[in-house]
Amino acid sequence: MFGYVRPYKPELKVKEYEMFRAAYCGLCWALKEKYGGIARYIINYDLTFLAMLLTHEECSPEICSGRCPASPCRKKQYLKSGQAFEFAADCSIILTWWKLKDAAQDGGIKEKLPAALAAAVLKGKYKKAEKAQPEFAATVSRLLAELSALEKANNPSLDAAADKFAGILEAAAAGADTDSDRRILAQMLYHLGRYIYIIDAVDDYPDDSKSGNYNPLIYRFETGGAALTEEQRETLKITLRHSEGLISSAYELKNKNVYDAIISNIIYLGLENVRETVFQGKGAELKYTNTIHQGVRNK
Repeated sequence: MFGYVRPYKPELKVKEYEMFRAAYCGLCWALKEKYGGIARYIINYDLTFLAMLLTHEECSPEICSGRCPASPCRKKQYLKSGQAFEFAADCSIILTWWKLKDAAQDGGIKEKLPAALAAAVLKGKYKKAEKAQPEFAATVSRLLAELSALEKANNPSLDAAADKFAGILEAAAAGADTDSDRRILAQMLYHLGRYIYIIDAVDDYPDDSKSGNYNPLIYRFETGGAALTEEQRETLKITLRHSEGLISSAYELKNKNVYDAIISNIIYLGLENVRETVFQGKGAELKYTNTIHQGVRNK
C-alpha cells in the first residue's frame, strides 16, 4: 500500500538482493496471471513482504523468467511460490480498491476523478478477489469504515486510528498454513500495520497541516498545524520502536523459510532505516522508489 516495508540494501548480499528482486517480480507475475496485466501496476514492497512471510518453510520457489513491461528488451527472473503469492495478490487487489474508493470520496478534486476511474477499472477484479478471500475483504471493509468514522470526527487518539489499520494487516495472517503460524503472524502483522499507519502519518504531516486533511498527529498533540517539537518526535519514535521490537520478537518464534535473510534484514534494519528517513523529512524518496524497476515510479 505504501512502500515503507523494504530491505536495507547495503546490508543485503548480492544473491539475497537478487532473490528479493525475483520475489517482487513473482508477486507482479501472480497479479498478472490472476487479474490481468493492468493489475501488476499496483504491486508494492509491503505486499511482497507479506508474500515472503507467508511462504511455507518447506517451499522451494520455482525460478522462472518472463517479459516485463518495465524492461521489455530482456526477460526478468521471477519466483513462483504458489499459494502465498496468490494470497498476497488477492490482498493487493482488495486493499488497493478500498484505498481508491476512499480517495474518490474524501480526496481533493485532483485526486477524486483519477481515483474513481481507477476504482471502476478494478471493480471486477475486486469482486474476484473478494470471492477468493471473503473474510479478509469483509474485515477490510469493516475496519476502514470504522477508521473513516474516526477521521471524520477528528479523533485525537493516535492509537485508536492506528489500531484499525493494524487490524487490517492482522487479518492477512489468515493466509498462514498452521494455527501456530497464524498466531505468530497475527502479532507481527498487527504491529507492522501500526508501524505503517504511524510512519505514514509522520510522513504526511507537513502536507496534511497545510491541506487540512485529517492527520491524527494534529489532534493528538494539538499542534494547530505547527511543526512537531523534538519531544513530540521522540514520543513517536519510541512508539514506533516498540512496534518494531514486538515484530522482531514474534518473528523469532516462527519457523524460518527460504526468505529468512531478506525478512530479517527488513525487520531488523529496513524498518529502522525507513523510520529515520521519514523523520529526516526524506519520505518522498521512499514513495518514488517503491519499485525495483529503474524508470518506473510508484506502481
